[in-house]
Amino acid sequence: ENGTDFEGKTFRPEQANQWEGGVKLNAFGGRISGTLSYYDIQVKDVIRTDPAHANFSIQNGTQRSRGVEANLIANPFPGFNIIAGYAHNEGKYTSADADVLGRRPASSGPADMANFWVSYRIATGAVNGLGAGVGSNYAGRNLIVNSESQGVFTAPAYTTFKATVFYDRPRYRLSVNADNLTNQKYWIGWTTVNPQPLRTIYASAT
Repeated sequence: ENGTDFEGKTFRPEQANQWEGGVKLNAFGGRISGTLSYYDIQVKDVIRTDPAHANFSIQNGTQRSRGVEANLIANPFPGFNIIAGYAHNEGKYTSADADVLGRRPASSGPADMANFWVSYRIATGAVNGLGAGVGSNYAGRNLIVNSESQGVFTAPAYTTFKATVFYDRPRYRLSVNADNLTNQKYWIGWTTVNPQPLRTIYASAT
């Protein structure tokens, strides 16, 4: 039954204990800044299959998630900007059905993700406001199904690129943008598989 165990007891909300620590960098008069952090999350009262009663669940599962996150923002000279980030996550069931014990939860998403964006905007002269940017997003393989009984089904890792050219003035902005420049076929999802758009080019005027 949904919401109760075999004895009719209502399930409690899951409880998580988290600790996190990190460092923050600010250098060269603020032209470079960044953060680096580590976290550890332990969840208890996770609902899992009741091994003694078919079609029922019990609430004594636990899982652990830990990882690192890093972010960097740089403005080495006027008009030029760099943004980069990286995240790594390790997650697993520490008390669960034998079917998934010790495995990464299918709802955890990719273990590794990264992003990068660099742009430049001319700040003076006759073409003041003209600029361009290019960036990339990366996601590691994504375990959509991960169990002993059903096996492992994985959405592959992917890297996509995007770019923009714009003319930004006080009273108007014109831009041409391109997403998924390399026409990469890729899928996202947490326990699901969702195809994403291929190359898309569009213009805007504001």
